[in-house]
Amino acid sequence: MKFRILTVDLVKDGSTIILRNAKIDMFKGSMRLAVDKWGRVEVTEPADFTVKEDNNLSLIEYELVNVVE
Repeated sequence: MKFRILTVDLVKDGSTIILRNAKIDMFKGSMRLAVDKWGRVEVTEPADFTVKEDNNLSLIEYELVNVVE
């Protein structure tokens, strides 16, 4: 299976990234962004919005809890 790694060098401050067929996977208690083999990553011109950085969910450690009813 081939993997392509998007290096941070491709993403410049202020650019916009469009992800197609992407999902968030849990890995060792943290979130990991994954783009499947049919997915696409596009780096485009800056969009006109501001990213909300005060609620960074990737800094939270999660664990699976089984609920018995």
